[in-house]
Amino acid sequence: MKKLVATLFFISSFFFAHALKYHSGIGIRFGKFNTGITFKHFYDGDNRRGLELDGFYTNIPQGGYTIKGLYIFQNHIHMPLLQIPLDLIFGGGLHASYFPYYPHLNDAGYYKKVNGHKIPYYKDVIVAGVDASVQVEYKIPARRAPFTLTFDVNPFYEFLNRGPEWLDFGFSIRYVFR
Repeated sequence: MKKLVATLFFISSFFFAHALKYHSGIGIRFGKFNTGITFKHFYDGDNRRGLELDGFYTNIPQGGYTIKGLYIFQNHIHMPLLQIPLDLIFGGGLHASYFPYYPHLNDAGYYKKVNGHKIPYYKDVIVAGVDASVQVEYKIPARRAPFTLTFDVNPFYEFLNRGPEWLDFGFSIRYVFR
């Protein structure tokens, strides 16, 4: 039964495999470190350039909050054999984070790594940095299911209060407005 459903899904994608344009999308991202709300908006008619704004709960040390803004470029990937409507997205932007310190948890809180050693801040920390993003997006072709599925990889560099990590990856599902 599972094989039949998978086969029908792929066969139907051959018949509906064309680039579906949309103006905006809002959804949820599940990531290695950042999980939360994601919003994407295109300001041109070709779905080539846009903005992505995200608000996340960050599960690095004791937890924190991150907001991120990206300027993105989206291009359709043409794969003649598969005929799957995929888009490749590149982007760059900035992020800011807040990591509260809870001394009663007996944890050092947010920290940085220097020569492989953990150096805690022992205080509330505000972090700022630059981001890059590479994403692959699949637009579900059915008109009754206006959703996109996105896998992303986001390297980042923090220039204010560096942290222990530099790479996040995740999966998003967005409802799109055409």
